[in-house]
Amino acid sequence: MNIRCYFILLCSIVPLVGCKQSTHSTQTTSSKNVSFPVRVSTNARYLVDRNNNPFPILGRTAWFIISQPVNAYQPFIDNCISYGYNAIEINVINHDPRGNHPPFSGNGDKPFLKRMDHTKWEGSLVYNDINKEAPDMTTPNDKYWTYVDNFLSYCESSGILVFLFPAYVGYSGTNQGWMKELTVNGAEKVEAYGAWIANRYKNQKNIVWMLLGDMGTFNTRQKNTEAVLIKGLKSVSGQQSVLYTAEANSVQTSKDQEDFGDEMTLNGVYTWDSVGIAKQGLHAYRLNPVLPAFLLEEPYDEEGPDGNSVNPNATQPVRRFQWWGWLTTIGGYISGNGYVWPFVDPHWKNHLDTQGSRDMKQLNNFIRMIPWWELVPSGQNGMRNLITSGEGSDSGSDYIAAAATPTGTYLAAYVPPIHSESFTANTIGIGDLIEASWFDPTTGAFIKVSGSSFNNTGTLKFIPPVLNSAGQGDWVLVLTPCHK
Repeated sequence: MNIRCYFILLCSIVPLVGCKQSTHSTQTTSSKNVSFPVRVSTNARYLVDRNNNPFPILGRTAWFIISQPVNAYQPFIDNCISYGYNAIEINVINHDPRGNHPPFSGNGDKPFLKRMDHTKWEGSLVYNDINKEAPDMTTPNDKYWTYVDNFLSYCESSGILVFLFPAYVGYSGTNQGWMKELTVNGAEKVEAYGAWIANRYKNQKNIVWMLLGDMGTFNTRQKNTEAVLIKGLKSVSGQQSVLYTAEANSVQTSKDQEDFGDEMTLNGVYTWDSVGIAKQGLHAYRLNPVLPAFLLEEPYDEEGPDGNSVNPNATQPVRRFQWWGWLTTIGGYISGNGYVWPFVDPHWKNHLDTQGSRDMKQLNNFIRMIPWWELVPSGQNGMRNLITSGEGSDSGSDYIAAAATPTGTYLAAYVPPIHSESFTANTIGIGDLIEASWFDPTTGAFIKVSGSSFNNTGTLKFIPPVLNSAGQGDWVLVLTPCHK
């Protein structure tokens, strides 16, 4: 017997008993079956659609997608659906110079018509005198916004939820975002812009409003400016889309932002680093009063040494970040690719199909095939500690993130690549007989442990298989009751 097979078969010294073969469905629910708008579930742990169907946030960052023509953005949305995504995150007006042709749409239109000095704005985001030359945000260009209308409608008809920044402020208020232009416009104009965009999309059912934007510390003027933008957004009655979250500072959840945390109805976990995702996810899940928590942003695929080297923390395999984030928050995740989000032609099209995106397809399928909305993270909300030894630190790269249903029908534990040692799972409540399988997060294949089942003695010891199909050491342990 070779060593790979040995590790796949090895589980525990408990005796084997017969078990009826069970199967894991690989069927996923089509995004087009979603009925918008989404809202918070009755237990405030996740989202549901209009028909009360649980809606997991399975997201992909698409910051500059508005800069692409129709014949590019429609195939992109279709590509998202083919990989199992049901959400995207975008800037509705673009500023970051690293992206494709800011601030213009895919039709070449600019979002505003006039400058602050009342002359025609040509779309320049470089100023000699910003007080005169910045765009007046109360002069929307209908051609641009009609383009946005059509984009949002296409997303809605495709079952895609859009996490939308009306004005991403940018890291430290720099030219990655609109903070300087917002402050120059002043309180009255910014509030008017917020009310205008909310009114334009009051009947749009597939929006989650995004606040802040890679910035969590504000001076007084900046704070007052963001506050009136939010005031304007929330001033319009009868809106179909009424959910709010934010991307603030790294290692800070949306709710934790001291100035605007109370505005949030969803709690997004954001970290630039590769460690601490699980710790932040559990922190967000523990929030009282409860808000749906999800992983909002983490180091991107192909953003590290294997890609554009923007983030040294984005080391492969990046799928571990999403598995950690989902199993500690339950609400879902949003992930990105370092080459895709700017939508700079022609590079982005060559990075839609990567190991990272294929891994997310497997995660999306996995989530959809289980009762994910019933899961409770280990040690949270009355759930027992699911890993009793060998768990690792929740702020470390060896952490085993685990969640289970209170009724004992399902337990999933993500074992990260560097965790090659044995660990012990608490199996109390799962049933007298337990079926154990390893899920390969790179192919979606299930490998039954010893092909049978185990007497439930309260704890079971596991050693993960050596390498998955991608040649890396991460696996997902799945425990379910065994039915004879």
